[in-house]
Amino acid sequence: MQTKKAEPIMRILLLTLLLTPMWAQAYPIASSIGWGTGYTWTEATFNESISSIGATSQTPSYSSVENENLPWSLFTSFRFHEYYGFELGYIDYGTIKFDKTLTTTTDGEFDNSALRKASISTQGFYITHVIYVPLLDNLDLQAKAGVLFGTNEYDDTEDRIVDESGELISSTSKTNSSEAISTPQFSLGLLYRYQADWQMRLQLNQIEYEHTAEKEDFSQWFTSLSFERRF
Repeated sequence: MQTKKAEPIMRILLLTLLLTPMWAQAYPIASSIGWGTGYTWTEATFNESISSIGATSQTPSYSSVENENLPWSLFTSFRFHEYYGFELGYIDYGTIKFDKTLTTTTDGEFDNSALRKASISTQGFYITHVIYVPLLDNLDLQAKAGVLFGTNEYDDTEDRIVDESGELISSTSKTNSSEAISTPQFSLGLLYRYQADWQMRLQLNQIEYEHTAEKEDFSQWFTSLSFERRF
């Protein structure tokens, strides 16, 4: 993450810790541990612009943005009041795959096209406030806001350059990198208690992050169904 984005994120963390009500330090009225999985999808915004040197220009384009492998989360939650609690956990948002094409032209004439197949996966630990809104005796609406501390694992699965006829000019082997992130995470869910000691949760998680080296921004969602054991 860029330094200019780190400061507001750290402020969010400090507010998360400092604004926790004093009564939240009391013994929780309910606690649980759970595991969930589901489906993840993403909206990718690629903000790399056309670059020019003299008569030569390079134009980026993106395609085939898709997801692979199942996301999952493991968490424990503490409810200190009918309307408030907090949650700690680990979440894996899964992996995004996409193709990036960089087309080079000189005086408007095609020179070559570089195709890069890449994937990015996001995971980390989080802490979040939880607001409970009772809807029925055994059904609550949950609204959550917190911070995710984790990593983006970035892989170039293929990188090749072709000429106008489609002939391969050059290719490179797979590379990978890892970038630490700290970013706000938001969630909205429905919590249903179907037995005295068991409950299930349908939840939508959302984060935004960027890959600074490639000038790519991502908004990612994770819809999960989880089961929790109450203690």
